[in-house]
Amino acid sequence: MTPTLSQVYLMVTDLERSREFYETVFDLPIAETGSQSVAFETGRCELKLEQQFDDETLSAFGLSPPGDSRGDGAIAVLEVDDVDAVYERATEAGATTPFGPADVEWGRRILLVEDPDGYVFEVSRPLE
Repeated sequence: MTPTLSQVYLMVTDLERSREFYETVFDLPIAETGSQSVAFETGRCELKLEQQFDDETLSAFGLSPPGDSRGDGAIAVLEVDDVDAVYERATEAGATTPFGPADVEWGRRILLVEDPDGYVFEVSRPLE
């Protein structure tokens, strides 16, 4: 069996704020809501926001708290039909957009968007 990426967890500092951001800016439908988490439908792989675990829980799994620089060096890619519409919603929501929207030489229209905790998403689509 080929390994399949089935879910990506992002530990967030304010679950409600992040849920609203992902629903509004990325227009993601909710798949499931728990008391400390919300999962979004993203096609093959589910994106799950998890309220940051307390230190005791993190320690039990051998993990350290994410710290202030969440997501440094990691970029998740979200393919959409309309990059410019996401840019408009991100701007209206006050999100940081470090790049784009722009057409790039490797044949995509891309936008980089930071969520409220600083996780970076490449929002993109192939050029036609």
